[in-house]
Amino acid sequence: MSYNEEGKLSKLVNSFQPSSVYVKHVCFTNFTKFNLDMPIYVNMVRDPVERVISWYYYVRAPWYFVERKRAFPDLPLPNPNWLKKDYDTCVRRGDKECRYQDGDERDDFGQLTEFFCGQDDDCTGFNTEVAMRKAKENVEKHYAVVGVLEELNKTLTVLEHYVPRFFKGAKDVYYNEVKIFSKINRNIYKPTTAEATKDIVRKNFTRELEFFDFCKQRLHKQYLALNLDKKP
Repeated sequence: MSYNEEGKLSKLVNSFQPSSVYVKHVCFTNFTKFNLDMPIYVNMVRDPVERVISWYYYVRAPWYFVERKRAFPDLPLPNPNWLKKDYDTCVRRGDKECRYQDGDERDDFGQLTEFFCGQDDDCTGFNTEVAMRKAKENVEKHYAVVGVLEELNKTLTVLEHYVPRFFKGAKDVYYNEVKIFSKINRNIYKPTTAEATKDIVRKNFTRELEFFDFCKQRLHKQYLALNLDKKP
């Protein structure tokens, strides 16, 4: 996002009346650069390797390219061989989309740290030290809660207590409605990926995984600080 686009986004969000929520796939933006108040930042993370596998099959699911075709009629349909290619084969053959090399600028949301690092050019390098460091700093300074998908109960509990204005009763709402919405975004076209393949990929995700572990530890500390086990 350019500096001007970042400024427009900051002004847009800042113009909302309380209590408002803005939900979008957008990298961290520091509103103070534009002399505006910071919003309450919350986000969710998941295991970075599981995340890229999920994305790999998400963009191959029929509904994805049908929706893309509707939105962009001139967009060519994907090659059938590309659609049929499984992740294990992609990694084993070393295809470009399944090579995760330090410093690469990816267009597949493969870099988790980029979302938390921000809009600077050095935030777009995959698995780099600088992107990881800035991501950690921004989480500590600006994010009320960064939840972890694999620890959903803990995430909802922390959200309820740290951001009660928006998340009071979140756990009850989730479990009362999970059966209704559980099929949304569930990809029936996603096969199981071999653990050996995941192990290969993890070797190139060292800093992405370190950031993920950092977020898990932070969430755990926030949960412990609530002292829920000691309350009657």
